[in-house]
Amino acid sequence: MKRYIEIAASAAVVLSLAGCATTGSSDPATYEPAKSRAYNLAQAGGITEARDTERKHLSENELYKVASNADILMWDRGANWSGGEALGASLLFAALEPTSNFAKDSLFGWMPSSMATDAVQARAKMSEVTTSAMKKALGSLGYTFEATLENYDQKAVFGGGSAFLFSQITIIDQDKGCPAPDSVDHYSKTCYVSSQIIEPSQGFEPAFLGGSQAWSFKTDGVKASSVKLNFPAGVTVDRVSIIGAISENLPDWAYMFTPQTDDTPPMVVNKGKPLYFVEPVSNDGKNSPNTQSD
Repeated sequence: MKRYIEIAASAAVVLSLAGCATTGSSDPATYEPAKSRAYNLAQAGGITEARDTERKHLSENELYKVASNADILMWDRGANWSGGEALGASLLFAALEPTSNFAKDSLFGWMPSSMATDAVQARAKMSEVTTSAMKKALGSLGYTFEATLENYDQKAVFGGGSAFLFSQITIIDQDKGCPAPDSVDHYSKTCYVSSQIIEPSQGFEPAFLGGSQAWSFKTDGVKASSVKLNFPAGVTVDRVSIIGAISENLPDWAYMFTPQTDDTPPMVVNKGKPLYFVEPVSNDGKNSPNTQSD
């Protein structure tokens, strides 16, 4: 098990280099009414290569399934939480470069400044709430799991930088093809949900979210906090339901970005609700940055 833990933690270093905490000024992040809320949030969160799908590329059925502000799909959380089946291939973008920050999982948000006295404490709080959300999500979906690592302090070894905190929750379900960690020779053969949290910068949340002082967890090039899912080929697990359940258990100031897969479009997920990269109904400025469908 010790070797397994070392390998898992080391792999996290390769996936993302940790960033240094800096003190920022205000972060106005002007809201663009001609763009979707998903786009505006992603841009504010540092996903600078995000882009919208034009509504003309969607079928009438797909348009019907998109809420009136073209951002939130009216999914029944208890039904089939499947983005691919809900909207179809029209929302999928052409192949993205692997280095694009629009092609990588990320976790971004603006933690109230009152929650931490410095960046190290803010990182610890973020790791704790994310790890807790992952465990609560898997429990609510009926999975058996074990915490392989929780808030593990792993130093970045490529390019220097500060430490990030790594957690890994392993699903154990032989019927679904998810073995126990001790029964395999490599962690990639297990089913797990992991998080890695870098130190935030000190500044302000975007103006369209209120503009209050906050610890800002943002994507910066290859440096990003993230929640990732790993399932070996042939495993029958509903990835999108897990993403939705994790998001439901995160604070409302935290946002998950999941890139497109072969079956699902890219989306920002907040409190269990998906936000799609679809241009608004109109581009005449009538779309309020604070307007969302329930």
